[in-house]
Amino acid sequence: MPPPAPSSVARQTVSCAFKELEKTITPGDARDFPTITLQDVRSEVLKIENELASRQSLRNLRRLAPLFQGLEHYEKAMGVLCNGTPFLPWVWAPISLILRIASEHIEAFDHIIKAYSRISECLGRFAVLNHSFATNHDFQQTLAVFYADILEFHKHAYQFVRRSGWKLFFVTSWHRFQRRFDNIFENLQRHASLIDKEANAYNIAEAKQMRQEIRTWRDECTEQLDRTEEEQGIKQYNSIVSWLRVDESDQLNIFHTLLEESNKHPGTCDWILRNKKMTSMLQRKPDIPVLWIQGAAGTGKSVISASIVKFMESAGCLVLSHFCNYAYPSSTKYDSILRSLIVQLVRKDGDLAAHVYENYILGKKVPSIPILERLLQLLLSSISKEPRQTSYVWVVIDGVDECEPLMQSKTCNLISQVTSRAPSSDQVVCKALVSCRFSTTASANLRKCQSISLTEEKEQMSNSIRRYASQRLTAIYSKFQQLNLTEHDIRRIEDAITEKSDGTAPKTSIASHKIETNREIGMFLYARLVLDYLSSNIFFNGEEIKRDVYKLPAKLSEFYSKIVTQILVRLDSTSVERIKCALGWIAFSKRPLKKIELLSAIAFSAGDTGVELVAPQYMLDICATLIEERPDSRLGFIHVSVKEFLTSSSSNLVLAEKDCLLQHGVATVTCLLAGTEAFSNGLPHDSRYEQMLVRVIRGLHSFHVYAKEFWTDYLLSLCPPEEKSHSDASSLFNLAIQLATRLDQLSPRPSQSSATLQIAQGGDQRSPMKYADDRIRNLLDPLLQDVVNRCLKARTSERLEQDLQQLEARGQPMNYTEISSIPAPEEGVSLILKEYQATLKYILSQPDYPDVTAADLESFKRQFRSSVYTCRVRGCPRATDGFAVQGQCYQHEFLHVRRLICTYQGCQYPPFITPRALKNHPLRESPYEEWATYLPVFLELRDSTVLILNRRQWELKLEIRKTPKKKNQNILKTSNGNCSSWNRKRRNAK
Repeated sequence: MPPPAPSSVARQTVSCAFKELEKTITPGDARDFPTITLQDVRSEVLKIENELASRQSLRNLRRLAPLFQGLEHYEKAMGVLCNGTPFLPWVWAPISLILRIASEHIEAFDHIIKAYSRISECLGRFAVLNHSFATNHDFQQTLAVFYADILEFHKHAYQFVRRSGWKLFFVTSWHRFQRRFDNIFENLQRHASLIDKEANAYNIAEAKQMRQEIRTWRDECTEQLDRTEEEQGIKQYNSIVSWLRVDESDQLNIFHTLLEESNKHPGTCDWILRNKKMTSMLQRKPDIPVLWIQGAAGTGKSVISASIVKFMESAGCLVLSHFCNYAYPSSTKYDSILRSLIVQLVRKDGDLAAHVYENYILGKKVPSIPILERLLQLLLSSISKEPRQTSYVWVVIDGVDECEPLMQSKTCNLISQVTSRAPSSDQVVCKALVSCRFSTTASANLRKCQSISLTEEKEQMSNSIRRYASQRLTAIYSKFQQLNLTEHDIRRIEDAITEKSDGTAPKTSIASHKIETNREIGMFLYARLVLDYLSSNIFFNGEEIKRDVYKLPAKLSEFYSKIVTQILVRLDSTSVERIKCALGWIAFSKRPLKKIELLSAIAFSAGDTGVELVAPQYMLDICATLIEERPDSRLGFIHVSVKEFLTSSSSNLVLAEKDCLLQHGVATVTCLLAGTEAFSNGLPHDSRYEQMLVRVIRGLHSFHVYAKEFWTDYLLSLCPPEEKSHSDASSLFNLAIQLATRLDQLSPRPSQSSATLQIAQGGDQRSPMKYADDRIRNLLDPLLQDVVNRCLKARTSERLEQDLQQLEARGQPMNYTEISSIPAPEEGVSLILKEYQATLKYILSQPDYPDVTAADLESFKRQFRSSVYTCRVRGCPRATDGFAVQGQCYQHEFLHVRRLICTYQGCQYPPFITPRALKNHPLRESPYEEWATYLPVFLELRDSTVLILNRRQWELKLEIRKTPKKKNQNILKTSNGNCSSWNRKRRNAK
């Protein structure tokens, strides 16, 4: 009699599970699996037990006896399904391997033993049913599901104990897997119940329905698990970003700006990917651990780096990148580079994020540079998840030369450390790409590395510049048509631009057209300036165009000088100073300014509080050759070399940093003084109020948020030493004293202010003044000292936490609109900001406004609707960028304080103060999701009212919801204390 035929569907399920596990386990570990018997596994477990006993770490491995007995019966039941295949030994063979490795870490060993013990609970029924239903296809399908679930657990357990740094990451990784294992175990239990029903002939129809329900449940459960892990990962990631105090918007803006430049001119960077050194560096081989792309200013290094990052990401490579840019001062700091790389790592790997969250955030570690350096090394060494292969990670750092020399040295040392790991000792190989100009510090550290010199890639750079010139000339083709230029003529112009940008002599017989060759070749920046020159000048024929191209200055500095001369030649002295003011703001602002912010800043730079109009936009058009508007609407120079030229002694319009900063300080204080007049008087809805709104819509006060954020920085950096003064800064400090007087008058707590002032004047020697910044002592005016000190203290994360604690202690729900007055009621700048933001909200709600065109109103809304609500913590990027929604701003602010949010999906507890409170809180999942939708900090009820509840009120609300209405009154009377009774009821119910 032929053997019974197995179910094809069941066989396919078993085969897929087998192949998935076989792909995961390395050939070396799986070498003996086909010949390992269940008895071999039992013997190996006994050996492990004896070894643990000899180490005085004996564990009760008898807990595995039911598992082996169940597998013995399961083996007999699977005989028909696995006959003639290598599938069956893989059910038990991985057990001994996983336990052998895990025995090196007792905590991991205990977790895995407990998990295997739970699996054994579902295998006992095969002792009775293995013969009766072995040939039944439905029964075989259930057996196949058991097989797939057991092998899935083997797979995850093996990955845990074989990934790099597994001992360190096991606990956090296992906690992340716990929900998925619970789902596997529940799936086994449901199929066990299904087997019991199928064993009863009277329940055949019910078993068929149950089988379909289990399939549906399993699909839904898998989707729910994915959503849960995603939500938990997002919460953990946000907590890590807050702990690191990093804002990725700057890096995203830099990267997208460079990438946009590459996309506008396709094909100009493709050659770098064909370079032999670059090809070798991008391969998954340990060759060329560090590659240095070096070239002069304007040769396209940053655009090339961004293109490489984009190519690697599209190829599925794990790449970390950081771009240093002078326009974003934080990007050039060493700690910012560390934070940026760490954030990218935890975003790409949920297990790494869980580890950082559990051990660093809950562990309350301070993100100092030594801790960040060790953490980065740890995360890089633990990024590998695949036991079968070595993982590669690429680090791309661009613009190292724009950092300070000390920062350059630290960055290069960091690159050397992360790339010096021996592949034989770890499963991770880190490779680095560094792009920068030649500098003494960077070159000393990178001189031994492989390099690609753009100067030596003459042919490739010339072809790229020719392609770039061709694409740019196409945009002005209409002009050439009017000159009757042929394609041949245009090609000759392209050649002229390419030769000029390369710094080589043109291929022409006109000797007078020869140019100097003392400039680096391949300067895209020079080609851009030439093309801008052609676009903005008038020519009558092609030869004239070529002749003018060859006559242009050979050196970049001379070209800049020619451009500046053309800008200034027709301007009087006053206009020259205004152009200088605009360029000074772009060169030395604390952060890049939007166009409307810059025009407002220029208007206040003269120190006139009565100014009513922003600076005209055409003054920026005059400088259009040197400045550009970026995708994020902020203004900057076309290249860092523009700032270098304008600050050099060879410039015909020298920008002195000290003078520019002094002017910026005057502008910030003047803007705040104007704000105290416009937003603090509670103007009625009369003509003055209407005029103020019109000025706001037209952008006069667009500079207010920047001024609020940085006025103390300017003041303290320029304040003179004690008992001395600087005449150049007298106007600034006179304005600052006026502002201090006005703010002190606006303070709602004059008595406290007077007491503080008395201490500052030396009236009370028993309690000396404690300043938020030691430089405040250099401010000679006592009132100014007091106002600046209060302003700094009012905008710290510690003060914000105190304010939130006051809210929790109130004992009644609070509408969020009341919170904005709480941060620092005695601090005038915050009060003025509150009124300014209220004005913005009012204007944004208006469909039109008198004396304002629809275009101006729409432009205003486009500029400000996404940044009305700003963070109250000084130094935070969101303190100037802001949010469009009030709730988003409040959630962000909560990340600044030392509160811990439960990352479990559906948990509706407010954030906790201590890790112990977080771990011990009982309400992990709430059954009351229909009543309130959880947000990390506040609750949005059905009537859209935003409430702040302390933990006692929150539990009370839940109990009221649970209890019938007639008993609510009694609960309100008896629940004024804590709600431990409610928690006990809930635990007992469980």
